[in-house]
Formats: sequence, structure tokens, C-alpha cells
Amino acid sequence: MLIEVKNLCKTYLSGDVETPVLHDLNFTMDKGEFVAIMGPSGSGKSTLMHVLSFMDKPSSGEYIFDGKKVNELTDDELAEMRSKAVGFVFQAFNLLPRTSVMENVMLPLVYTTDKEAVRTKKAKDALVSVGLEHRLNYFTNQLSGGEKQRVAIARALVNNPAVLFADEPTGNLDSKSGLAVMNILQDLNESGHTIILVTHEKYTAEHAKRILRIRDGVVESDEKVENRQIAKGASELVK
Repeated sequence: MLIEVKNLCKTYLSGDVETPVLHDLNFTMDKGEFVAIMGPSGSGKSTLMHVLSFMDKPSSGEYIFDGKKVNELTDDELAEMRSKAVGFVFQAFNLLPRTSVMENVMLPLVYTTDKEAVRTKKAKDALVSVGLEHRLNYFTNQLSGGEKQRVAIARALVNNPAVLFADEPTGNLDSKSGLAVMNILQDLNESGHTIILVTHEKYTAEHAKRILRIRDGVVESDEKVENRQIAKGASELVK
């Protein structure tokens, strides 16, 4: 088991005002799963992602990641978990402009002790995994939206994280580029990567193998995807 959540609650404090967001969540996730956390705006899905990815701490309850009790970790230990255990793909790409594809992908490796040759190989391998080895010397402002998101996926993979978090990864893309991104995520999952996808779109969520639906801060349902959407071959459309 990779993730175990027990009676997890999250409440934000602003002065004397308490705003409860997550209420008594209970679920587990195994290594190699592809889970979509789905819910409308304001449902608490982004807050849950922040907790699961060590960007925030639960107010109460327990979060166990790969056998470690996250509640008991120090801020420094949480920062190390963020840098090594998880990778992030965002809706807005979050790439450095006027910087090469290779430099963007190598960013997470800056604070490692790897030699330059090792960092370069890791970045190239990550770009190969998303079909962008032919773009490594391009600047990010020379890429299409779909290509930018694939660079973001490569950057998220470069440290070989335990979990890849994808937060609305197709939100800024046209349907063809969006399918290409989902194709890559499905391929990565088939090769063993654990993926947690956060989305408000049912169609996007159905590319995962399991959907955890959040509404008003509680788990509304947790089910396997019966008629899964397969984006196979879509990446060929945007090369």
C-alpha cells in the first residue's frame, strides 16, 4: 500500500474564523494505480491534492505515505518528500520562458548530487518517454500547448517520483492535444507509474482506472471505471 488516509480532516483558520474543507476522509491507494480525484469547483479536491502531495498538512486524522506517518514529519522532511517522492503537472504548465526544453526538465535535478552527465541523461530519458527528444534544444515559447504539457510531464518524471500528480492537465489544451497528454499518462501508468489525476471533467476522469468523487469535502463515491476511455495512439497526432 502506498497511501492510507484515516479520518482525515482539513480546516483553514483566518483569525477566529474556521473554514472546514475536508471531513473524515478514509481511503487507500496502492502502488501502480491510476486514480482520478473528481469533483466540482469548491469540492475540496485541490485541498486533498495539496495534503497528499505534502504541500499542506491535515488538521486531524492520519495520512500514511509508503509507511511513513506524514503528520509526524518536520517541515524539512516534508520538503524532501515533495522534491523526491512526488512530481507535479499543472494546468498552466509552469515552464520557464525563454529557456530550453532541456533546462526546464533538468530543473528538479539542480539540488541533487548527480554529476552533469547523469542529470543530462535523466532529462533526455524523460523527454524520450513523452516523445519530445526532437525538441530538447527548443525554447519553451517555440512549442505548442500540447508540447509544453509534455515537457511539464517530463520534468515531473525526471526524479523518478513515487507518485505523479496531474492537476487539470488538459484544462488549457484543445481536444487533440488533451488526448495526447492522456495517452502519455496512460502509457506511464502501464509502465508502472502511480498517477493521481485531479479534474472536474467526467470524460477526463474516465481515462483513469478508478474515480474518487469528492463533494462538499466528503468522499461521495470511490469506484473502478467500468467503461474506461483509452487515448491510445493520440500522441501521434501532435508530433
